[in-house]
Amino acid sequence: MVYWIIIMLTFLIDQFSKFLIEKHFPLGYSEEMLKHLLWLTYVQNTGGAFSILEGKQFIFIVVSIILIISLFWLLIFKKLSNQTKLAIALILGGALGNLFDRIFRGYVVDFIDIKIIPVFNIADTCITIGVFVLALELLKEGRGELLQKKGI
Repeated sequence: MVYWIIIMLTFLIDQFSKFLIEKHFPLGYSEEMLKHLLWLTYVQNTGGAFSILEGKQFIFIVVSIILIISLFWLLIFKKLSNQTKLAIALILGGALGNLFDRIFRGYVVDFIDIKIIPVFNIADTCITIGVFVLALELLKEGRGELLQKKGI
Protein backbone atom coordinates (compact mmCIF):
# COMPACT_ATOMS: atom_id res chain seq x y z
CA MET A 1 0.00 0.00 0.00
CA VAL A 2 2.76 2.44 0.93
CA TYR A 3 4.37 2.00 -2.50
CA TRP A 4 1.18 3.08 -4.28
CA ILE A 5 1.19 6.21 -2.11
CA ILE A 6 4.83 6.88 -3.05
CA ILE A 7 3.96 6.50 -6.74
CA MET A 8 1.03 8.91 -6.45
CA LEU A 9 2.89 11.47 -4.32
CA THR A 10 5.87 11.43 -6.67
CA PHE A 11 3.57 11.96 -9.65
CA LEU A 12 1.50 14.69 -7.97
CA ILE A 13 4.47 16.65 -6.59
CA ASP A 14 6.16 16.48 -10.00
CA GLN A 15 3.06 17.66 -11.85
CA PHE A 16 2.30 20.41 -9.33
CA SER A 17 5.85 21.76 -9.57
CA LYS A 18 5.62 21.79 -13.38
CA PHE A 19 2.22 23.51 -13.22
CA LEU A 20 3.68 26.25 -11.01
CA ILE A 21 6.67 26.75 -13.31
CA GLU A 22 4.50 27.04 -16.42
CA LYS A 23 1.98 29.31 -14.69
CA HIS A 24 4.47 31.77 -13.22
CA PHE A 25 7.50 31.85 -15.51
CA PRO A 26 8.04 32.45 -19.23
CA LEU A 27 9.88 29.85 -21.28
CA GLY A 28 13.63 30.40 -20.95
CA TYR A 29 13.33 32.16 -17.57
CA SER A 30 16.35 31.58 -15.35
CA GLU A 31 17.07 32.85 -11.85
CA GLU A 32 19.78 31.93 -9.41
CA MET A 33 18.21 30.45 -6.27
CA LEU A 34 21.33 29.38 -4.32
CA LYS A 35 24.47 31.32 -5.16
CA HIS A 36 26.67 29.39 -7.62
CA LEU A 37 24.75 26.17 -6.87
CA LEU A 38 21.12 26.12 -8.02
CA TRP A 39 19.12 27.97 -10.67
CA LEU A 40 15.47 27.83 -11.64
CA THR A 41 15.53 27.59 -15.44
CA TYR A 42 12.34 26.84 -17.38
CA VAL A 43 12.91 24.74 -20.50
CA GLN A 44 10.75 22.42 -22.57
CA ASN A 45 12.45 19.13 -23.43
CA THR A 46 11.16 17.20 -26.46
CA GLY A 47 13.94 14.62 -26.14
CA GLY A 48 15.16 12.26 -23.47
CA ALA A 49 17.89 12.65 -20.89
CA PHE A 50 20.44 15.17 -22.15
CA SER A 51 17.94 15.93 -24.98
CA ILE A 52 18.81 12.76 -26.90
CA LEU A 53 16.40 11.90 -29.73
CA GLU A 54 14.93 15.39 -29.52
CA GLY A 55 11.50 15.61 -31.14
CA LYS A 56 10.94 11.83 -31.16
CA GLN A 57 8.06 11.88 -28.66
CA PHE A 58 6.41 8.75 -30.05
CA ILE A 59 9.50 6.65 -29.26
CA PHE A 60 9.62 7.93 -25.69
CA ILE A 61 5.89 7.40 -25.18
CA VAL A 62 6.01 3.78 -26.40
CA VAL A 63 9.17 2.94 -24.42
CA SER A 64 7.74 4.64 -21.31
CA ILE A 65 4.48 2.69 -21.52
CA ILE A 66 6.36 -0.62 -21.89
CA LEU A 67 8.62 0.26 -18.95
CA ILE A 68 5.70 1.36 -16.77
CA ILE A 69 3.68 -1.80 -17.48
CA SER A 70 6.75 -3.97 -16.77
CA LEU A 71 7.48 -2.21 -13.49
CA PHE A 72 3.85 -2.40 -12.34
CA TRP A 73 3.90 -6.12 -13.16
CA LEU A 74 7.06 -6.58 -11.05
CA LEU A 75 5.60 -4.58 -8.18
CA ILE A 76 2.34 -6.55 -8.18
CA PHE A 77 3.41 -10.11 -8.98
CA LYS A 78 7.01 -10.55 -7.79
CA LYS A 79 8.26 -11.03 -4.25
CA LEU A 80 10.67 -8.14 -3.81
CA SER A 81 12.56 -6.55 -0.95
CA ASN A 82 11.20 -3.34 0.51
CA GLN A 83 14.15 -1.41 -0.94
CA THR A 84 13.47 -2.80 -4.41
CA LYS A 85 9.78 -1.90 -4.10
CA LEU A 86 10.74 1.62 -3.02
CA ALA A 87 13.10 1.94 -5.99
CA ILE A 88 10.42 0.74 -8.41
CA ALA A 89 7.83 3.09 -6.86
CA LEU A 90 10.14 6.09 -7.33
CA ILE A 91 10.91 5.10 -10.93
CA LEU A 92 7.20 4.58 -11.66
CA GLY A 93 6.14 7.91 -10.16
CA GLY A 94 8.79 9.74 -12.17
CA ALA A 95 8.11 7.82 -15.38
CA LEU A 96 4.37 8.52 -15.08
CA GLY A 97 5.07 12.23 -14.53
CA ASN A 98 7.24 12.54 -17.63
CA LEU A 99 4.87 10.35 -19.69
CA PHE A 100 1.98 12.62 -18.71
CA ASP A 101 4.00 15.61 -19.95
CA ARG A 102 4.84 13.96 -23.26
CA ILE A 103 1.22 12.96 -23.93
CA PHE A 104 -0.59 16.10 -22.73
CA ARG A 105 2.00 18.84 -23.25
CA GLY A 106 4.05 17.43 -26.12
CA TYR A 107 7.24 18.08 -24.12
CA VAL A 108 8.65 17.56 -20.64
CA VAL A 109 8.89 20.59 -18.35
CA ASP A 110 12.39 20.87 -16.86
CA PHE A 111 13.43 23.56 -14.38
CA ILE A 112 16.07 22.37 -11.89
CA ASP A 113 19.42 23.68 -13.07
CA ILE A 114 22.76 22.99 -11.39
CA LYS A 115 24.76 23.97 -14.51
CA ILE A 116 27.02 20.88 -14.61
CA ILE A 117 24.32 18.70 -16.19
CA PRO A 118 21.29 19.54 -18.35
CA VAL A 119 18.20 21.04 -16.70
CA PHE A 120 15.95 18.39 -15.11
CA ASN A 121 12.79 18.02 -12.99
CA ILE A 122 11.44 16.21 -9.92
CA ALA A 123 10.39 13.17 -11.98
CA ASP A 124 13.94 12.85 -13.32
CA THR A 125 15.29 13.09 -9.78
CA CYS A 126 12.96 10.34 -8.54
CA ILE A 127 13.85 8.11 -11.49
CA THR A 128 17.57 8.65 -10.84
CA ILE A 129 17.24 7.90 -7.11
CA GLY A 130 15.13 4.82 -7.89
CA VAL A 131 17.66 3.50 -10.41
CA PHE A 132 20.49 4.11 -7.93
CA VAL A 133 18.66 2.23 -5.13
CA LEU A 134 17.79 -0.58 -7.56
CA ALA A 135 21.43 -0.84 -8.67
CA LEU A 136 22.57 -1.04 -5.04
CA GLU A 137 20.02 -3.78 -4.38
CA LEU A 138 21.18 -5.75 -7.43
CA LEU A 139 24.82 -5.38 -6.37
CA LYS A 140 23.93 -6.48 -2.85
CA GLU A 141 22.06 -9.53 -4.18
CA GLY A 142 24.89 -10.38 -6.54
CA ARG A 143 27.44 -10.09 -3.73
CA GLY A 144 25.33 -12.36 -1.54
CA GLU A 145 25.14 -14.99 -4.28
CA LEU A 146 28.89 -14.74 -4.86
CA LEU A 147 29.61 -15.19 -1.15
CA GLN A 148 27.29 -18.23 -1.05
CA LYS A 149 29.07 -19.80 -4.03
CA LYS A 150 32.43 -19.29 -2.32
CA GLY A 151 31.05 -20.73 0.91
CA ILE A 152 31.64 -17.59 2.92
